[in-house]
Amino acid sequence: QAQVNPHFLFNTLKTIIAIIRKDADGARDLLMHLSNFFRKNLQRTTDLSTLEEELNHINSYLVIEKARFEDKLHLEMDIDPTLLSLKLPVFTLQPIVENAIKHGISNMLGQGLIRLSVQRKAGCVHITVEDNGGNFEERGRKGLGMDIVEKRIKNLCGENHGLEILCIPHESTIISITIPEEGCKES
Repeated sequence: QAQVNPHFLFNTLKTIIAIIRKDADGARDLLMHLSNFFRKNLQRTTDLSTLEEELNHINSYLVIEKARFEDKLHLEMDIDPTLLSLKLPVFTLQPIVENAIKHGISNMLGQGLIRLSVQRKAGCVHITVEDNGGNFEERGRKGLGMDIVEKRIKNLCGENHGLEILCIPHESTIISITIPEEGCKES
């Protein structure tokens, strides 16, 4: 919760300042999404949230980022609607989606694509976040945000669950999250 990236806030405010001159309603909408994003960050007091709550949280984040990147950012979602009440650790999706934008597509010259999929497979729920940047660098560790997500998943869902990373350089990075089909339990 305490790890709000100051660059995200700075870039968001710069985007709103640029938009306010030509589209006051659009700027107001972005401010509402920024407010919702921070409110959800601060109000979470439990270890678990539903998939639907996580999706709503990243929606505010994505609206802001789409305004910043304009036509450069495209999002595709394939969510099994029967999984919306599934319990998973809070702040599971946002750091993964943020990494896909920040490290995957932000420096691309062409169209950036993020695919988010949540499906049941083989007795588990598989959440995948894929970008078409392929810029994940293996540094011997996943990075602080993904390390925290993985530790929370293992703590609340069991050691057999967590993250896997597949990167095809300059093509795609796929982060796969596996959690139990029945969801996670409070610790």
